[in-house]
Amino acid sequence: MPPDARPPLSRARIVTAAVAFVDAHGLEALSMRKLGAELDVEAMSLYNHVANKDDLLDAVLEQALVEVPLPPPGPDWRSRLRALAEGFRAVGLRHPGVLPLFGARPVRSLAGFAPIECAFDILRSAGLSADEALDAVIAAASFVFGFVMVEEGGFRQVAEGRSADLGALDVAEHPRLLELAHAIARRDSDRQFEVGLQVVLDGIAARLGAAPA
Repeated sequence: MPPDARPPLSRARIVTAAVAFVDAHGLEALSMRKLGAELDVEAMSLYNHVANKDDLLDAVLEQALVEVPLPPPGPDWRSRLRALAEGFRAVGLRHPGVLPLFGARPVRSLAGFAPIECAFDILRSAGLSADEALDAVIAAASFVFGFVMVEEGGFRQVAEGRSADLGALDVAEHPRLLELAHAIARRDSDRQFEVGLQVVLDGIAARLGAAPA
């Protein structure tokens, strides 16, 4: 593309390209040189808009977080927290390469904090203390992120036949492992997510003194 035909370089354009690159190639493959090549510019040009690679990674994490839709206000804490968890999972499935950044890097912007703030507010408004609400947010977030990482990792490899050759195992010695492999192959991820999320929500309801759904 001729230089004068390119859209102007900006921080937003760089971050969008970085997210797309990570989606396509994985987080480990990202470098300023490769990203510059994707944008058809010299790597040094990127530093006019991002301070360094750490700044870029922080922005990639923020970009994923701001994609999480926030549920509208309402009195039903369970349905609001469920919607937020489902939104987190959808973002994780859309950007699996970005997942390792969650929990590994600090969130540095108010926009990035919005879904976390929303979850905390939902639970505080439901009646939990600040410490209890934090415990619940961590438990719910750990479930969602952990589920998506397993969903996109080992379980998918087993289901697609890309894991170890379990067919070569001795049925008499490893009956449960083979049974597990068959169960994973026919798993319903949506149902399993719902079951796990229900357990988390019921645990929060118990803290609130409410009956499980």
